[in-house]
Amino acid sequence: MTSKLLVFLLIAGIFFSAGAYARQTDKNSQNSEKIRGARFIPYPNYTGKPYLYDKFLIGEIELTDGTKISNLGLSYSTYRDELIYYNSAISAQIVIDKISLNGFTIHEPNGNSRHFSRQYCGEYMHDHSYFELLSKGKISLLAYRKVNLEPCNTYYSKSGMAYEPAYSYFLYSPAKGYTPVNLNRNSLLSKFSKPNQKIVKKLLRKNGVVIADESGFVRAWNLIEENGIDLAN
Repeated sequence: MTSKLLVFLLIAGIFFSAGAYARQTDKNSQNSEKIRGARFIPYPNYTGKPYLYDKFLIGEIELTDGTKISNLGLSYSTYRDELIYYNSAISAQIVIDKISLNGFTIHEPNGNSRHFSRQYCGEYMHDHSYFELLSKGKISLLAYRKVNLEPCNTYYSKSGMAYEPAYSYFLYSPAKGYTPVNLNRNSLLSKFSKPNQKIVKKLLRKNGVVIADESGFVRAWNLIEENGIDLAN
């Protein structure tokens, strides 16, 4: 009797798992139908990288109605500031309509996730753009990962053209909007009053933070946020 019961439970478990998987697959399929976009047309093949990654990575998107669709193959074009997903049903790469998204997340193979949101930075850009969230807080640190196609020396590229990074960084709060910042110590300190500059210098020195690159700047900003040091008005 015991063995028959075990077999019954095993079979029931298999059917339950299959049913759950089918329901999830059906749900993903229905959600995928909500994605608006057009077929992707490949860019000219020049030196440099027009994409954030060299291949599609698993990620999720959030539509403007709040619907989240996960397990999508995503590629972010830093050249055109557009998100591309691979539609396996029609074996095609689709550029998702930017206006239909709140944002997206890309999961790296090392386990890290990178979050991007669609925002309108009218004072510095003419259209909605994707910003990467480097640090979230009362004042967030954002990166606009733009890549431009620029003329270059033919020793570097035979075509005389290359994709060149032209990243921009901003401090953002709903109250103050967007404040551009460069990834160096002087630019960071210039955002504070004289008294607070001294506090920031001491804080960075105490924690051994050197702003030599993006990761150093992010660490510095996280310390400032944790200690509640206000920007100058």
